[in-house]
Amino acid sequence: MEFIAFAIALAVAYQALKGYRLSKERTLLYLNLSFMLLGAGLLIDSLANLVVLLTRFHRAFLFLSPLGYTMNFVAQLLAYALLVFAYVEQTRNVDIQIAMAVAPVLFFEHNAVTELILIFLLVYISAQTAINYSMNKSRNALLVFGAFASLAVSHLFFLIFTLVPVFFAFAHIAQLFGFLLLLAMLFRVNQTS
Repeated sequence: MEFIAFAIALAVAYQALKGYRLSKERTLLYLNLSFMLLGAGLLIDSLANLVVLLTRFHRAFLFLSPLGYTMNFVAQLLAYALLVFAYVEQTRNVDIQIAMAVAPVLFFEHNAVTELILIFLLVYISAQTAINYSMNKSRNALLVFGAFASLAVSHLFFLIFTLVPVFFAFAHIAQLFGFLLLLAMLFRVNQTS
């Protein structure tokens, strides 16, 4: 599923860049950079886990799984922080910019702290996209809100997964759905331009 999410993330990044070139809207450039980071993190994590699986969990390669997760977490953290910055820049709220400048500690493996950080960032982005949708009621704004709400739910499922393993699959499904919603919005934007 991470390979599929990687492909969708790259498609979102490409469509965002295409939209940026047409409209010169900086938010699309931030979206492009964000999804390039998300795609890179997903690719690294999935390749690391694939190597571990192909070597049949050989002890010499087990370090790759937590390393891949950490690199994926850092990529997600940077990607979502970049999107938060884009929304903060739009609203020009300096207090939030200062609060978001705190550098986090690197974490290994799925754990509550890393997921809570990502959930916090995604809830903020979801709230901003909900406000945007409530103001202009466009289908594209609804797709963006749905996408980030779905990504927030996916990380909530990743959080719950540590207690109930079946939520791991639901987390990946919600993540894929969020990426697909963003891709659909970008296709709509690029077709009308």
